[in-house]
Amino acid sequence: MIAKRNAGLTGIALGLCAPLLLCSVDVAHAQSASESTSTEHAANGVPIDRIIAAVAKKTGKKFVLDPRVRGDIVIIGQEPANVSYNDLLSVLALYGYVAVATGDYVTILPDANARQGRSPILSGKESYPDAEVVSVVITPKNVPAAQLVPILRPLIPQYGHLAAVPCVNKLLLVDRFANVKRLQAIIEALDVGEPYKPEKCEDSYKSSSK
Repeated sequence: MIAKRNAGLTGIALGLCAPLLLCSVDVAHAQSASESTSTEHAANGVPIDRIIAAVAKKTGKKFVLDPRVRGDIVIIGQEPANVSYNDLLSVLALYGYVAVATGDYVTILPDANARQGRSPILSGKESYPDAEVVSVVITPKNVPAAQLVPILRPLIPQYGHLAAVPCVNKLLLVDRFANVKRLQAIIEALDVGEPYKPEKCEDSYKSSSK
């Protein structure tokens, strides 16, 4: 009798454990499938328009893509749905694209067109995402602006812009915000010595016409 009772209890226990074991197997299988999908995305990349669509849904921003904007983006360690707007700007920079806010839309273009875009103009201590393209006018006090151009130009990517206006001793710089801040720090370090008084444009024209 005791043996039959023990056998019955063992059968009940096994019957209760079986669904739990099946659930554990299902959860492990689902987890493995999810990890496999994430790994596949990391290896093969995600279409760039899908990532932009996810950011648009999260931020409420409206995007317009240039026909030349295409390709797959490889992101490891982050789900595409979790990409923020600032993250998107960094990703676009790496893949040779730029985001330009024009009215109610954010236009995605190849970065070769960055300097022609409507980039924000820095006037003080504004802060922007590191990968956002901005414009700034810098006025050195002690060094001729034209002398800084050959020093700084190698530090600027092809899509950027740097030009000097000697008559008023100013520099016009267009680049991503992080590099603009770096170049401003370099200019500040080089801008030492006696105050520099730029030659008036009228005087330079007169001397060149003689």
